[in-house]
Amino acid sequence: MNSYKKSIFLFETIKICDGIAQNLDFHILRAKSFTKGALGFDFGQILNCKQKGIFRAKVIYSEDGEFVGVEYFPYEMRKFYEFKLVEINFDYSKKYLNRSQIERAKNGFSEIIMLKNSLITDTSIANLAIFDGKKWLTPKTPLLNGTTRARLLESGFLSQEDINVTMLLRAKKLGIMNAMMGFVELGEFKIY
Repeated sequence: MNSYKKSIFLFETIKICDGIAQNLDFHILRAKSFTKGALGFDFGQILNCKQKGIFRAKVIYSEDGEFVGVEYFPYEMRKFYEFKLVEINFDYSKKYLNRSQIERAKNGFSEIIMLKNSLITDTSIANLAIFDGKKWLTPKTPLLNGTTRARLLESGFLSQEDINVTMLLRAKKLGIMNAMMGFVELGEFKIY
């Protein structure tokens, strides 16, 4: 336990459907890219939620690749409608357990869209995509490279592009995505 005092903690959020972990390969690949060395645990062995239904597994590990713990929560998707544009200047290129900078940026709003260097990045819990009338575009420089985003880029469903506020406001459609919700196209939304 002593080695944890100096460690930076990270986590993966994994969707569990009826006891089966979804898209585990993408989570393992990302976790390996976040650690300084090899992962010291096997995701397949530590995930043991056998309950029926949809659960969110929060796997916590250190930047050194040491397993810290796993928690399970029943999952119910939030409703997304209003987004406040917020300029940020911090790094969240790894899925840090400490999300205090994101919470400060959120500042009590139901949901935000973060801009960095005047470009669109992410919401507080999901990657974004806009539909320009021809194709779905996702920011070339997201705050965090999400696993669902990675899958949809790999499949060719998404294309990467620098997205500014004007492009966002002119978008025909808005999509949000993360490991739990997959890709959700929002029928109605408000950005202010």
